[in-house]
Amino acid sequence: MPFSTVAKGSSSGISESTQIVIRTRDEWVAFWRRHTRNQVDPPAAPPVDFSRDMVVGIFLGERGTGGYAIELTKVERDGSHLRISYRSQTPDSGAMLTQVLTQPYHLIKLSRDDGPLIFSREGLSR
Repeated sequence: MPFSTVAKGSSSGISESTQIVIRTRDEWVAFWRRHTRNQVDPPAAPPVDFSRDMVVGIFLGERGTGGYAIELTKVERDGSHLRISYRSQTPDSGAMLTQVLTQPYHLIKLSRDDGPLIFSREGLSR
């Protein structure tokens, strides 16, 4: 199934490892406020038509250095549910890393589906 990235990066107000599905505008606005709470002048939530679309996101959780990333890679129908595939990246052993707290995340927009979602890890990539 096709999807588009709404936001992706390494700095979020969400510091815990989590997966989210948002199907209403009110949930989206509240979530975006929480996601951008660490920014001095946070941008408005990107527009989403929740009559047609929904937002799915994954957050790696807070890490003590740079070099981490997470990415939603594929959305497939699997029986009565959607399977959301993702992969994460960790820094190589001995790599020079920025010494800063990071919160890697990826948010996508896709066609609305009111059924259950299953997140499935593809494996570690470097």
